[in-house]
Amino acid sequence: MTADASRARQRLFVSDPITPGCEIELSPEQSHYLEHVMRLKPGTPVKIFNGLDGEWLATINELRKKKGSVAVESQLRAQGTEVGPTLVFAPIKKQRLDFLIEKAVEMGVGRLQPVITQHGITDKVRLDRLQAQVIEAAEQCERLTVPEIFKPVRLLDWVANCPENHHLLFCDETGSGSPIGEVLSQLLAKGAGSVIDNVNVINHALVIGPEGGFSADELERIRKQSFATPVSLGPRILRAETAAIAALTVFQDRLGDWSNQPVARD
Repeated sequence: MTADASRARQRLFVSDPITPGCEIELSPEQSHYLEHVMRLKPGTPVKIFNGLDGEWLATINELRKKKGSVAVESQLRAQGTEVGPTLVFAPIKKQRLDFLIEKAVEMGVGRLQPVITQHGITDKVRLDRLQAQVIEAAEQCERLTVPEIFKPVRLLDWVANCPENHHLLFCDETGSGSPIGEVLSQLLAKGAGSVIDNVNVINHALVIGPEGGFSADELERIRKQSFATPVSLGPRILRAETAAIAALTVFQDRLGDWSNQPVARD
């Protein structure tokens, strides 16, 4: 019996290849969540994706003692191209970092790069925890891809190793940059990026400073890079997580995928 896709309210990321008729084993955490948190039973339809094979309809086969599996039925959405800029950010306090990661994924970020800065409040990052948050956010917002998250590096080391075909937009709280919307519109007019030019969109990076701001040395070093442009996020001082979401919002509106047609949903 074929499951009804409209009844599939839970969506799961899996690491295995997805093909029609295959059976996929769930992680203990997923099994526990479906059985004890969502109170689902075998036979319940769910949606699954792995970032490579599109989105599929599946049915829960088994749920017991933190062990479970789903049977794959049919593809709901083919794997499409989802591109977005890299977000380069300094780690901040836990609750605010949680918010930043979740919203950045929802906003369509392509990659997440934590950096250690001179005025940062912490240099400790639990990548396993952040990866779990990235996956959960991708499940909730119905992305077909999961953004890659990299190990933390020093900001100036990252800048020094940044390919010159990248375009760095660093959010400069000192006021030396032009409004970010103006800069992005100029780039679009010059053909430096668009919703149909995926390579150029991928090559953009938005750099957000720590709560204490960039140091004078960091600002000087970044400004010397030919591929870096200072941008302003308006007249007010924004928290780091607010700045990240504001920058991503304007980017997606000017160069990103906000002009794409929305996904048809039941």
